[in-house]
Amino acid sequence: MSSIHKRIGAVLGSSALFVGVALTAGATTALADETGDLAPDTLSVSRNGISGLAARSADGSYTLHLTSPRDGHDMGFVRWNADPQPAPDIPGDSLIAKDISPDGWAVEAELSTGRIASTRGHKAIYMKVVSGNLPEGHPYQLRGCVVKGSERKCTSWHPVHA
Repeated sequence: MSSIHKRIGAVLGSSALFVGVALTAGATTALADETGDLAPDTLSVSRNGISGLAARSADGSYTLHLTSPRDGHDMGFVRWNADPQPAPDIPGDSLIAKDISPDGWAVEAELSTGRIASTRGHKAIYMKVVSGNLPEGHPYQLRGCVVKGSERKCTSWHPVHA
């Protein structure tokens, strides 16, 4: 093989590697942008059937990633967004539910005030944001649920604040 062919092969191989790394880094960045810069804590499998990861960010936002214990697939996430996020233009004091799996289950985020964000009635991938100003510094509770028909499975309540 000639020297020029080896150089072209090396350039193409390096380019493919660079693109793969860039795409992987972009996916990680997109997840961080969507759910905040969070340090995850493991949630245990609850008696009602869903499990996942929980993570709190410095501004008081809190995210619960929902995972099916039956087969381990990601069902979506719920999030309490304490402060506005400029990139996705999501206001503060927002409750967010995102369904990422076409498994027939909808995702609901529930706040102890009675506020609910639900993806019920929409096909995955779908995100619902419900916002409204709440008094700053007050404690609230957040939980995530998956629903199908009259069946509802929820995580335990997690403390959040406005």
